[in-house]
This record gives sequence, C-alpha cells and structure tokens, in this order.
Amino acid sequence: MVHRTVLGSVVMVLCSMVGIPMALAQDAPRPVAEWTVLVYLDADNDLEKPMMRNLAEMAAVGSTAAVQVVVLAARSPEGVGLYTNAPVAGMANWDTAKLLRVDKGKLVELADWGHADMGDKRTLARFLDTATKAYPAKRYAVIFGDHGMAWAGVAVAESSDSDTLTIDEVATTLATVAQVTGRIELVGFDACLMSNIEVAKTLAPYARVLVASEEIEPADGWDYRNLLARLGKSPTMDGSALGQVIVDTYRDQFRTSELHEMQEKARAATLSVVDLDKVAAVDQALEVLGATADAYIAGGKHDAWVRMARARHEADEFGRSAAPPIDGVSPGMEVYDVVQLAQKIKEGGVDARTAANADAVMAAARAAVPYGFSGDARRHANGLSVFFPPNRQTLASHDHNTKKSYDRIDWSASPQNHWYPFLSNYAEFPTSAPELKLPKPSLDAPVASGRMASPGKHVKIKSVVHSDEVADVRFVLSRSEGDEEIIIGAIPVKPKGAGALDTEWDGEWFTLVHQDQRFVAPITEFDELDGKSGEDLYWAVVPAQLRVAGTKKWLDVTLSFVLDFKEGNEDVSGDFIYSVEYTTHGPREIDIEEGDDLRMVYEVVDEHGDSRLEPADGGDEVMHLENLGDLKVERDPVAPGTYKVGYVAEDLAGRVTDNFVEVEVEGEP
Repeated sequence: MVHRTVLGSVVMVLCSMVGIPMALAQDAPRPVAEWTVLVYLDADNDLEKPMMRNLAEMAAVGSTAAVQVVVLAARSPEGVGLYTNAPVAGMANWDTAKLLRVDKGKLVELADWGHADMGDKRTLARFLDTATKAYPAKRYAVIFGDHGMAWAGVAVAESSDSDTLTIDEVATTLATVAQVTGRIELVGFDACLMSNIEVAKTLAPYARVLVASEEIEPADGWDYRNLLARLGKSPTMDGSALGQVIVDTYRDQFRTSELHEMQEKARAATLSVVDLDKVAAVDQALEVLGATADAYIAGGKHDAWVRMARARHEADEFGRSAAPPIDGVSPGMEVYDVVQLAQKIKEGGVDARTAANADAVMAAARAAVPYGFSGDARRHANGLSVFFPPNRQTLASHDHNTKKSYDRIDWSASPQNHWYPFLSNYAEFPTSAPELKLPKPSLDAPVASGRMASPGKHVKIKSVVHSDEVADVRFVLSRSEGDEEIIIGAIPVKPKGAGALDTEWDGEWFTLVHQDQRFVAPITEFDELDGKSGEDLYWAVVPAQLRVAGTKKWLDVTLSFVLDFKEGNEDVSGDFIYSVEYTTHGPREIDIEEGDDLRMVYEVVDEHGDSRLEPADGGDEVMHLENLGDLKVERDPVAPGTYKVGYVAEDLAGRVTDNFVEVEVEGEP
C-alpha cells in the first residue's frame, strides 16, 4: 500500500510540473457537465464596482452538477472612487487575478495568479486551457466582462499599462482551445459596442453563437443571477437558446425594475444573438458592396461621394460622443448599423448595381441575427455594426490603445476584403485637390424680428443656408468674453424650402435642475424618439464633468436625458437616463451616486476658431447630488444681458460656417 503522505507528495510534484493548481487537481477528475460557463472578468480598471456586483450575482446562483461557473477575476489596487475594496460573496478584497469556482453563496479560490496581465493573450489562453481541462462540459460559454471597443478589442488591464486584448488575439486563443473542445458554443461580450461585423467574422470559425451589444452597455451589465438560474433549470439548451435567455434577462432587469432610472436605461440598450455560421454571408455581401461602392465613387466622382456621405450621415452612430472633434478627429466610435447603413445607401439614389448589393447586405445581416433587443432610442439597431469613419484622420487614429490599428486587423488585411479599400478611398476623397477647392456652405446674415427677447416677447431669427450638401444646421446660443465665444448650447434645425432657416427664441434655454440648484445646460445633441400618441420625445445629451464622492479628480462625461415637450413646445421636462465617460479605452457608463458632484462644461471657441471644453466660471459652480430622482432638465430664462444667436452649418465634407446676430435678454440683472 502506498502511504497517503507519499502519494500526496507525488501529486504535488506532478501538479507543480504541469502548472495545474492544487485546488483543481484535488477535485479532478470531474464528470462532464452540460455547460461550463467561463467568465473572463477583467475588473482591473474603472469598471471594478459594477463587475464585482456581477460576480456577486453569479454567486447568488452558483454552480450545479449540470452548469459549472468558473471565473478569472482581476481587481484593481485603487480602491476609491470608481473602484472598490469591498468583499464579494464572503471573499475579502484582492488586487491580483484569482481563478474562482462560483458556488451558491460563495466563491471558491482555485488559484491566485498574482498580477496577471488581463490584456495579454497568454493570460486568456492559460485561463481557458486550465478551466476546460478541469471542468469538462458538452458545451462551453466564454464571456468577457470589461470595456469594449468594437473592432479595437476588449479588456483593459490598467495595472499592466492598460494592455488590451485585440480581437485577433481573442480569435487565435479560441482557435487553440477549439482544437480540443470543438467550437465554443457561445462567446459573449458583457461590454460596449462588440456586436460588430469585424468582431463576428473574426470569431466565427471558432464559435457558434455571439451575444453582444451594438451600443454602449449600461454599467449594470448582464443579469447573471437570472440568466444562470434559467440555464440551471434547462441545462440542455443550446447556445442559441442561451443567447435568447441572456438577451431577455438583460432587457427585463431594466424594464421591470422598480427604479425609474433603471427603466429609462432600457431606452438606449441593445443586445443581439448572432448566428456565427451566417456571418460569412454578411462579410461576403459587404465585400461586394464595398467594391461596387468604391467603383461608383471612382466613376461618379464628387456627386457619387456625396451620396455615400449622406447615407453615412443619416445612419445612427453607436458609441457617439457629444464632445467636439479634436484636431479634426471625432472622439466617437464611428460604428454604424449594417442594415440601416445599407438601406441609406440604397435610398441615396445610387446606381442599380450598388442598390442591389445593398439589398444583399440587408438580407444577409438580418438572417445572421435571429434574436435581439433594442430600446426606442436605438430603434435602428438590427444587431451588427460596421466601422465607417468620415475622413483619413479618423480612419488612421482609431487604434484606441490597442496593439493594432484598423488597417492591420485580420479582417481588414484579408486579400478578399473590399470594405477597407472602400473606406480608404472614401476617407481620402474630402482632402483631394478638387475637393479642397470647393467652398464651404454660406449663411446669410441672420435677421432678428426684434432686439429684445423674453418669455413674453419671442424673437424670430431668420437666415438662409446656401449649399446642396448640408449635413447639419444648428441654432446656437452664445455669449462673448473678450476674444472668445462661450457656446451655451445648440439644437438642430431643419432648413425649409430653398435653405430657409426660421427659429423663434424666447430668452429661455435648457436648465439642469437638482432641488434648488439650476445651471444652464449646454445641450449639444437631440435625437427624436418614437413616443406614444401625442408625445414629443427627444434624447438629449449634455457635456459635463463628474467628481465621484471621496475623490478630487473631475471626469469628462456626457449626461443623457429624455425630454418631453408639451403645450406647443413651450414646456419641457427631462428625466436623467445615464452618464457616459469617454476614456482612452472607449466609452463606459458611470453610475452617478448620491454624494457625487457635477459641473457644466461649455464649448469655448477662440479667435482662431479652435474649440475646447471648459467648466463654467472657472469650475466654481458645482452641483452636489443628494437625490438622483431630482436631477432633471427644464427650461428657464437665461440671465439678462447681450447674447449672440444664429446658425452653424456643416456640410458632408466637414466644412463649417456660422453667422450670428445680437439679441438682448430683458430681466432683472
């Protein structure tokens, strides 16, 4: 008989030789489960708080014999502000990467991997290899929880110089695992913007189903408690069925919540189930459309480019920022719904061949997304997005701290790919020699019907914009400070016949209200929503700065509201939806909490036409939040004084012109 101590020593030596954690080795071999859910939870960044809540949700259900849940969870050493040192499911705080089995009511530590770089593909490969061997199953789900940046990647490891996993790295890692396990049944991204054709096509050979969002995800993330509970009750479901469960539980956590702010988040939420076996057809259709669109522009020159540019402009951008461009580069993500974009191209008056190819793209994309959810503020989300930047600066700049830029990801570099060559030629067109000679739009000097404005005395501001290629016209309110203009806010207007512009102003503007505090809100974007009968609803965005309770740093954010105009648009009430920070890692929602501070920021334009965002009055005007339910948008008279009102027009090539007239606002100083 072999002595138990000797046998234990032999096991320890063998485990150390092959790198298997002792906790796993002592439990092996395990029976084959129906599912093993593998969660790559990179909370080593400013999403730590919500991701730790997600981990607690998993522990509320835990593993069963049929469904095993294994997590690699990295945490941040920061611990304050957006970070937390709180324990999770009975486990004390850590600042390393821990391999965990999730049991009901607790987390079981299988191994501590130290300060592993979650943005390194070797960490991902080690996790998947270790967990699939120790917890075999008929089907595997691999879920990434973290920042998402569409084609630019996922998972940001702040402690490792913000290293990030590229989609190519994810794909090569899944390829290695799939050689042993077979194709992964489901890959999920509990992250922003990842339901993207570039992502889907890259992962398709190694997985069957993709679950991801076209739009920014609320920080709350997926509803792990309910999705795991439903999987546990029906563990023989396949990846498509599990994908539907993930979508349904994600949607319902917002819609059925007792909290109004959670219900409102559903308006801009999206989540899709993508059949990766059908993604090749979407890719092929886009290749053909890219080739014909490229040829169409080459043959039609300026007029053809304008049609493509208008199609892009009229489609909804996901991950959009309200911040002004920096050095000509948009801080947004420039990803657009594949179906809507193709529809806009077809409707733009292109040739019959390009229109037919647009139809093929729409049909293939719809077939590839059998199930999904989108709120009424994102009603054009059909399940898959594609990158479509406006110019060469944006095309070249969108690497978002990843190891590769767009032209070098595998999807773009494929010899069969014709979408990237189309993007390159499209983006170069506005800076070609003939285009640079074209004039920017012109605006007639605005004429005001009076010089004094007040709630009882409306002033009509009339002008005419001269251009057949106008993309946007905004009615702008500003005031002068020395050689600089402070943009108080802007709202879109639609030119009437022959470019006529006609806007009434009553001396009031949108105001951010919290209890007895009222600050002028520099609204920069409006999107009309499909409201119920008689409703006039808009999605509005306000740039601001947020200081999390207990910290000193101000974060640049955008606040989103749903505005309800009533009684002939004279009265407006707006409910707060969520706040989004645009980081170097891409956009993320920040949960604003009681005790946090807000201050408004305004666009400042200097004498050279350069713009920047700057807090009001040197940053001294601060709104301290005590009850989020009191945070609203209303309309109030602006302070008495002299203002400039007028219009800013931008054409499809990005050329901008403006013209203003002075108007006095009456009232007590």
